[in-house]
Amino acid sequence: MKTKMVASASLILTLFAAPALADVHHFVALRYQRNVDASVKAEIAERFKALKNISTRNGKPYIISITGGDSISKEGFDQGFEQGFLVIFANREDRDYFVGKPYSEVMDPSHQAVAQFAEPHFEHDANGKLTGIFVYDYIPDGEAASK
Repeated sequence: MKTKMVASASLILTLFAAPALADVHHFVALRYQRNVDASVKAEIAERFKALKNISTRNGKPYIISITGGDSISKEGFDQGFEQGFLVIFANREDRDYFVGKPYSEVMDPSHQAVAQFAEPHFEHDANGKLTGIFVYDYIPDGEAASK
């Protein structure tokens, strides 16, 4: 009986703690200006993926994983986005630090350096507004995300 109660208590704790422990998935898609050379696109992809190994928060690595690559879809729904990346963080605080504004006043300096290098190569509209990047954050399995 005692074992059953401990198992039930453990399950309840796991269910209620899961949203707080849920990984945050940060998806990024990139659309380049027409004149950007393939070697520049490849360098941007490598610099972005390298953030997994060089980014630190409070002196420790904090990015769980970064995967990504060039679009290979032939469905016709890519809207011109050529590369996509999935960055996984343990929690919102780590994502907030990585992104900076609007979540945090401080942005990961390694990420900021990659963004400053890459941004001029992305598509912009006639008014200069950046249109060549799409970002979508989610917590897997439909767990509620507070805003």
